[in-house]
Amino acid sequence: MLNRFFAVTLLFVTTALSLSKMPESAIAQIPQETSARATLKKPSSAVISQSKRELIKELLEITGSDTNARQLMESMVRAELPKLVSTVLQKVPALDSDRPEVQQQLTEVVSRMASKYRDRVVQKINISQVVEQISYPIYDKYFTESELRDILGFYKSATGKKAIAILPQVVGDSMSRANEILMPKITSIMGEIIAEELLTLMKQR
Repeated sequence: MLNRFFAVTLLFVTTALSLSKMPESAIAQIPQETSARATLKKPSSAVISQSKRELIKELLEITGSDTNARQLMESMVRAELPKLVSTVLQKVPALDSDRPEVQQQLTEVVSRMASKYRDRVVQKINISQVVEQISYPIYDKYFTESELRDILGFYKSATGKKAIAILPQVVGDSMSRANEILMPKITSIMGEIIAEELLTLMKQR
């Protein structure tokens, strides 16, 4: 749980730090209020002009939003595997055994269920459509056409292309380094608290 907490925290922190050196108008991954207009919420039924839709579409393509969304969906599917195992064991208690042959059967059942689950998610959920439904209104809300052109200009530059390419590695390295630095400190703090609580309990006896 702590590792997951640090991973999520560092993801946001590192992304912010990585993008802090970019032009203010180039921070496309973290929607910000770049003008007074951004503070006004547009109704969900707001019509986006064709020229602006084309700019948003280009931005999503250049930043690989579809690919990132598919990777996120794949992660969500993998996260469901423990639930699949639990479901199988609840429905077929006989598979809850340490015997090798039973474990093999359980593995086959779960693998088959996971494969079907993955296939049906792909069949029933149009990722590109979901990205469009989420991203177009958000970018329309927070950025003007001029700002979108500025962002695209940055991402088309050598530095912008590098930022897109290496940000996943930067985030991954940062999370690993954070675990190395923070986990010993967190463990020490938790040890201190446990010792204090135990001492309090002993004094009360």
